[in-house]
Amino acid sequence: MKFKKLLFLTLLFTPTFAMAISSFGGFRDNVTAQNLPYFSKDLAAMLGASSYSTGRILGWGGFQLSMHGIYVPHLNKKDTALGPRDENKNLFMPLIQGEIGLPFRLDGFIRAISYDGLTLAGGGLKWGITRPRDEDYTFQAMLVALAQSGVYRDFSVSHYSGNLVVAFKTPYVTPYVGAGVDYMVLTVESTPTSDPTLADKKSYSTTARGTAGLNFKLPNYMDLSLAANFASYGVGYEANFGVRF
Repeated sequence: MKFKKLLFLTLLFTPTFAMAISSFGGFRDNVTAQNLPYFSKDLAAMLGASSYSTGRILGWGGFQLSMHGIYVPHLNKKDTALGPRDENKNLFMPLIQGEIGLPFRLDGFIRAISYDGLTLAGGGLKWGITRPRDEDYTFQAMLVALAQSGVYRDFSVSHYSGNLVVAFKTPYVTPYVGAGVDYMVLTVESTPTSDPTLADKKSYSTTARGTAGLNFKLPNYMDLSLAANFASYGVGYEANFGVRF
C-alpha cells in the first residue's frame, strides 16, 4: 500500500513540476518555413514514444496506471524552431497513462499531459498477437495504435501512430524492441514574429521510430521500464513507472 501511495504522489506532482520547464516558448520567435517540417517530425516522434513498455497485453480484467517521461537530449540539427540549436539542447515531456484489459486480446488506454501551456489527450488500443503468458523464456508480441490531439498557445497538433512490439520474458527482466510510424498534422495558430506568412499554415509529417528497452517487474505489482528510441532527432530516452491494480 505504501508503494501505491508513493506512485499516486509521483503522478500528482510530476506534471506540476514539469510546468516550470519552458520547452516550447521560443516557437513564435524562431519558427520559419525551413525549420517547421523538422520541428513537426521531431515532435511527432516524441508524441509517439512511450506508448508501450513491454510486448505483453494486460489481459481481460487487468488495470494499470503509469507515469511516463520522454527525454530528447538533442533535436534534429535542422530543427531550430524553438531557438538556435546551442540554446535549445533538449526537450522533456511527461505523460500519465491508464490502461485496462478487454476481451479478444485487446487493451484500451488513455493518456494525457498538461504542462508549459501544452495540453494533450488521446488514447488507443493494443492487440496481443500472442496470448498473454507469464512463463519465462517466452516471446510476446502486440500491435499498438494511438491517436491524440494537443493544443499550445502557438500551434495545435493531431497525431496518429502505429507500432509493432516484441518482447522476451526472463525471470528478472524482459527485453523488448518496437518499430513504429508517426503521422502528424501541425497547425500554426499564432502569427510568428519570425515569419508572419506562416499564420494558419499546416505542416504534414510522417516519421519512423524504433525503440529498444528493458522492463523490470517490481514488488507489489509495480512495473519499471527504461528504453532508448531512435527517430528524426537521433536518440531519445523514455522511462515508465506504473502499478497494476
